[in-house]
Amino acid sequence: MTLGKRALLVIFPVILAVQLLAATTAYMTQRASLLGLEQARLAQRLSALKSAYLDYQAFNRSALYSITDSEALRSFLRESDTTYRNDTLGLRIQQSIRSLSSARLSFVSFAIVEPDDEVAYYFESSLSPFARMNATQQRIVREAKRAADTDEMVYVENAEGGPLLLDTDFILPTTATRPLPSQREEAFTLQLAVRPEQFIELKAQLESDYDAAVDIAPTLGTTTSRLSADVDLSTSLKARLTPAPHYLADRLRTLSLAFLIGGSLICLITSGLLLLLIRRYVTDPISDLGQQLTDLLLCKRTALDEPTDGGEIGRLTLNMKTLHERNTEALQRIQEISWTDSLTHISNRAHFGILAAAMHKKCEQGGQRLALLFLDLDNFKQVNDQHGHDAGDALLRIFALRAQGELNRHCEWRPDTETAFARLSGDEFAVLLMSPAASDSLAELTDALLGLCRGGFRVDDRLYQISVSIGTARYPDDAASITQLLTRADSAMYQAKAMGKNFAVAFSAELEQRDQRIRLIEEQLRTLNGDDQFRLVYMPAVDREGAVVSCEVLLRWHSPLLGTVSPGEFIPIAERAGLFPKVDSWVIDHALAGYPQLVSLFGEGVILAINVSSAQLDDDRLCSYLTERAAHYGICTSLIEIELTETFAAELSSNTMAAVSAIRMAGFRVAIDDFGVGYTSIQQLLEYPADTIKLDMAIIERLTRPEMQQSLTAIVAFCQAQGKRVNAEGVDSLEKQSALLQAGCDLFQGYLISPPRSVTALAEWVAVRNLSQAELRLEQLPPRTAVQPS
Repeated sequence: MTLGKRALLVIFPVILAVQLLAATTAYMTQRASLLGLEQARLAQRLSALKSAYLDYQAFNRSALYSITDSEALRSFLRESDTTYRNDTLGLRIQQSIRSLSSARLSFVSFAIVEPDDEVAYYFESSLSPFARMNATQQRIVREAKRAADTDEMVYVENAEGGPLLLDTDFILPTTATRPLPSQREEAFTLQLAVRPEQFIELKAQLESDYDAAVDIAPTLGTTTSRLSADVDLSTSLKARLTPAPHYLADRLRTLSLAFLIGGSLICLITSGLLLLLIRRYVTDPISDLGQQLTDLLLCKRTALDEPTDGGEIGRLTLNMKTLHERNTEALQRIQEISWTDSLTHISNRAHFGILAAAMHKKCEQGGQRLALLFLDLDNFKQVNDQHGHDAGDALLRIFALRAQGELNRHCEWRPDTETAFARLSGDEFAVLLMSPAASDSLAELTDALLGLCRGGFRVDDRLYQISVSIGTARYPDDAASITQLLTRADSAMYQAKAMGKNFAVAFSAELEQRDQRIRLIEEQLRTLNGDDQFRLVYMPAVDREGAVVSCEVLLRWHSPLLGTVSPGEFIPIAERAGLFPKVDSWVIDHALAGYPQLVSLFGEGVILAINVSSAQLDDDRLCSYLTERAAHYGICTSLIEIELTETFAAELSSNTMAAVSAIRMAGFRVAIDDFGVGYTSIQQLLEYPADTIKLDMAIIERLTRPEMQQSLTAIVAFCQAQGKRVNAEGVDSLEKQSALLQAGCDLFQGYLISPPRSVTALAEWVAVRNLSQAELRLEQLPPRTAVQPS
């Protein structure tokens, strides 16, 4: 609901209620005034009616008096000759009457009635020569004789020809004087009648206006009407007019309608005026402010207008403007923080995605080329392990700063290019290079970035032996989307690492095939049944006397679809895909199940060595599973040695240490595999609660040379000084065996001793070895004192 509608809903009922109250009060006042006015008007009109009646009454009285006192009447009374009297004297009386009557009188009659009620003379102002005294006039004469008072005039409403006002008097013929009441029988009766037309007209007008009859009678009853008026026409005659009920109702209806229409108009005008003012000074400014805020949300404007008016709305606008500016600043700051890597202060992965989408769109529209460089620092974990995380963080910051400098210089030399730089995670970085289709500066930029780490990376007079491996991919040549571009550059980067690190590799069809094989291997690992495709082989390790002390169980996989897959190929894929717990569980269960066969070949003290991915050290269920499986097969935990592979570069974290300690507390032995290469460091050697150190075949290859004998001896002695037994891997020649024996190595493992074999092949090897024990016996050297394994 809009603010204007809300204002209307608030204002209109209030105005309506106020107007209704005011109109009702005014109506009641006007109603009372109207009743009083109508009452006064009615009384006034009845007074006018009375005045007209009195005028006619006065005329009758004076005219009759004049006739009575005239000589003509006296002569008429004394004359005995009827013809003369009626003709001559009557004419004189008619002239006298005509002289007294006014032109307004349409009807005047005069009658002289003899004592015996015979009409002696009759005259009326009509044109009829045969006019006679009517019955009403005769009746009035008779009643006058019997009346006690003859001074009262008689008004007859329903006389023949119309209403009449009659005045009757008596006169003695002998004396021409008024008789006593007892002498009326001997007297002549004089009667003057007039038709009071003005009175009749006023009465008719009143009756027409008020739609009611004027009641004229000697006495009138009481009335209950709110509008009624009485008037005394004479001492014995009264008049009353009570208007018809609808007369007053019509007047009140007109009044109420006038108030209703007027009140409604006033209400509407007032509401409209108030709404206009509210809209002008309240709702329009607020609506304008709301529209500005909507435009801000829709990014149609960047700021609010300056307020033009003061007051609350002006202050509200100013406060909203200030709040928006502060929020904009905070949002920009938050956006910078959310888009910036907190360590290196370059773009993070989220911002990189936005930049990549924008540059990809430009390339789609403008036909430009887009290249993605995926950078990963080689041996960075060693920096963290050897120098601490603070040194590693400092190295990342400086590397990002120098790489950004190279990108800036590249853009200065090639103004037609555009770059974006971001840290994706850990020691992984990405660079986007957008350039015209005809220009190719990718190789130039790649060489500049590789040059940052050639010969190591120097920071504050310290040289860190790190390098950078770079994988590149191009749009639209190698990929159709940013996601695909990133994936393929990542694949090329891993190929660069496989080539020996500090290389740049461009994505190719061969890499695509490699990626497809990786995906296929991962899919097969997810769905395979280990019992159908996995098998175990064992590689024995012997002591200085040639006795088999332990057997390392190794996994082999033959897929119906892929054929034989090397552990070096599928194990890293399983670890990256999070599938190694499934593989480890199968190996642990089946190795423990086959342990009695090893006991039958090498005796009850033989140690079963099982490789477990370091990626599982963060899972506290590993120790529980090992313990449960060992108990299930009835094997003492001290006869099982857990070898931790370094494919996932296990870090020395509290979780890792807790997991290794839990395994040892459960009675299992622990061995560090591949010592000397990969990620295992002296720090791990000191801190890991390990029982055995397995020297990697690569370091054996180097240290068994004659010139490295002292170094080999020192390393073996250092390990033994920590209470750890040393097992040498990769013993494939007598020269290596001899050097290791001289260095004091405890155990030997390699193809010179035995390649990995199945249990059946291992039994055959034992049989053959027992038959030719003298030939296979190791050279006996003088025994030496060695620290016993803890």
